[in-house]
Amino acid sequence: MQTRRMCLDCQTITDTPILLWAIERASGPAFPVYACPDCAPARLTTDQAMAQLFNHTTHCDACTPLDSCALGWALSRVVGRALRRRRPEPADGPPEPVEAP
Repeated sequence: MQTRRMCLDCQTITDTPILLWAIERASGPAFPVYACPDCAPARLTTDQAMAQLFNHTTHCDACTPLDSCALGWALSRVVGRALRRRRPEPADGPPEPVEAP
C-alpha cells in the first residue's frame, strides 16, 4: 500500500507520489523526495520515468498487461508527458509536399 506524500513543487498531498530522488544523510536512512503526477514530468527525465514504471509494474501484483493500480497508471501518465516534452515543436504551417519522380 502506497502512502500519501506531499509534492515538492505544488505542496499538495497526493495518493500517487512519484519518487524524484533520495537525499543521502550522514546518519540514518536517505530522505525520499516526491512529486505529484502533474509535477513529476518536469523533474524527471524520460529514462528515469520509464525505469520507475518498469520497476513498479515488474513487482506489482495488481498491474497486469490489461490494467494497472493507481500508481502504475500515474507512472504511465508521467512517462507519456515526459515523452511529449522531448518532442520538437511542430513547424509553422503545413508540411511541404514531396513530389514523386
